[in-house]
Amino acid sequence: MAKNKDHLVVVLAVDQSEHSEFTFKWYINNIHRPDNILHIVHVPEVPGDLSKVMTSVKVQEITEAARHKIDTIKDNYLEWAFQNGIPEAKFANPHGSEPWHEIVTYAEKVGAGLIVIGSRGQGKLKRTILGSVSDSVLHHSDIPVLICRSKDSNSVIVSH
Repeated sequence: MAKNKDHLVVVLAVDQSEHSEFTFKWYINNIHRPDNILHIVHVPEVPGDLSKVMTSVKVQEITEAARHKIDTIKDNYLEWAFQNGIPEAKFANPHGSEPWHEIVTYAEKVGAGLIVIGSRGQGKLKRTILGSVSDSVLHHSDIPVLICRSKDSNSVIVSH
């Protein structure tokens, strides 16, 4: 795995789900080392151009609610990192229409040697129709990817 100045740079992709919380804990218990540099990344969902179908007041309400959600995710994960002895963890929330692309691009930008991401455990049909961020990260990244598949089965997939 690539290292940056003798430190493994890890990008941990999260959202507000319990699967992400499990993945964070799994990373802490199984992968993290004191010399790792941890970047916690949350890519907000982009609902498209709401201004065409909603009033500006409603768009402002939705935007403010999204900001609040991002702040909550940031505060929670940085606090958990601090509690687990990682006070220097960084948080980023790049924006884009394709979350997988933003995660991979961010990981490349910071020189990551590993991307860790959870999976919501969608079935094949649902993944085929809706797509899967973790599957897309896995298939489009040149950086090694570790996917925590299920909080119940404790299984993981590592690529590269």
